[in-house]
Amino acid sequence: MEYAALTVERVHVLRVDPGEDVLLTVNRFLAETGLRQAVVLGGYGTLTSYHLHWIKHDRLPSEHILGQGTGGIEILGMSGTVVEGEPHIHVTLSTPAGAYGGHVHEGCTAYVLCEIFFAEVTGRELRRERVPVDVPGMGAGTALRLLFGPASDRRSGGGDGAL
Repeated sequence: MEYAALTVERVHVLRVDPGEDVLLTVNRFLAETGLRQAVVLGGYGTLTSYHLHWIKHDRLPSEHILGQGTGGIEILGMSGTVVEGEPHIHVTLSTPAGAYGGHVHEGCTAYVLCEIFFAEVTGRELRRERVPVDVPGMGAGTALRLLFGPASDRRSGGGDGAL
């Protein structure tokens, strides 16, 4: 385990308009604003279609299942990060048949309303790196790990460490 305290600089609100692809719009927003690292505070709205992936099993190497569908779909919540300008967003969706969620891919199309909130963070430089892992009962392989660079700003305060 490793952790770091970060400072929230600004909160950005993104409106995804009807018919726009959620992930493509997020990527355009990040490129236009130059936002490199953030925490996805949340999001909500409706979709006409979704395209998500899930983890298939609990062994290494990991495998994914892709799923997609259409219809009236409610976004119950969104969470994730932006690291090195790349979004990693998960979503919880619902229809009258029930709730489900997964990792957002291109193909999630906004219906009437979609709003996402990003907290821009500083204090440590975040990055992702694929690292080797060997976990008893799961096997050996690689995993994408969040890494914390050196403190970039004295305002980050305490709370950093590795256990």
